[in-house]
Amino acid sequence: SYCSSLQTNLPIFKLKESCVRRRYSDFEWLKNELERDSKIVVPPLPGKALKRQLPFRGDEGIFEESFIEERRQGLEQFINKIAGHPLAQNERCLHMFLQEETIDRNYVPGKVRQ
Repeated sequence: SYCSSLQTNLPIFKLKESCVRRRYSDFEWLKNELERDSKIVVPPLPGKALKRQLPFRGDEGIFEESFIEERRQGLEQFINKIAGHPLAQNERCLHMFLQEETIDRNYVPGKVRQ
């Protein structure tokens, strides 16, 4: 899992600072929600690690430090682009992703009201 930290002065966010732990699948969920419910072009996520999970590899696969750091940087770029997009900032799924400890996958999609 990755620590996703937020520091903002934007009034749309209820918390000015937050830190939550997210898995790669949580980033996939956010991407899918934004693609389904918003009108923005959602940037790509770093690739899946399917080949790194194969047995009998000569390295540590998904636990190799260089892979973890490369993926972390890709996820950071993804979330920075999304969080910086004026239309995405109004989406409930982004607020939940950035500021709530757990993601309610049964939430009602929509816009955040100030």
